[in-house]
Amino acid sequence: MFVGISISVDGYPNYLRYQKWLVVLGIVLYIPFVASNVINTALPGYVQEHLHGNSVNYGAIDTMYGIGACLAGFLLPLLAKRITENKLIVTFLFSALILGGILVLNQSLVMTAGYIFALGLVGPAVRTIVYTKAMQIVPEHLLSSLVSFWNFINLICQFIANYFVGKIMDGVGAQWGFSVYALLMLVGLSLFFSIQSNYSRGSRDT
Repeated sequence: MFVGISISVDGYPNYLRYQKWLVVLGIVLYIPFVASNVINTALPGYVQEHLHGNSVNYGAIDTMYGIGACLAGFLLPLLAKRITENKLIVTFLFSALILGGILVLNQSLVMTAGYIFALGLVGPAVRTIVYTKAMQIVPEHLLSSLVSFWNFINLICQFIANYFVGKIMDGVGAQWGFSVYALLMLVGLSLFFSIQSNYSRGSRDT
């Protein structure tokens, strides 16, 4: 059961005045999505330039992310019965951070497929958990507007992240594109820690 002070609001801007932590939650929500776009930007050059692979290698590795995301949909309900949401989010974001760092150092095409598969498992899982929480705590008549606001933030973050991925890859090497992925996950982890108490408490204010 969610507890909290009942607040009368006539739109999401006023709602966010009372629930400022939801702005941060929206960033955490979309960081895995922004990070998946970073993978799409970095992976072709990473496979070709850093790993000296070809288009077949790239296609196979890229597919592994989707397979991991599909599997996450089946595994997440089982994990959620045994592990709290907070621990799952922290574990997934931390795992993605470590995997991003490993990919910077990685030299193997085969291992890359495994790492990308693992990223497909953890990234979408974070979005699913946070989306579910948002649907539980945000009033129904404000949810669509709030998601639109979050999408606006997402687009800005995508532009900034992909710009830096391109600059870094051109400047120091394709493998360093995944350093941006790791940095995004570090930001997501830090932001989640800053709102963890609000997230745990939760409230459905109307």
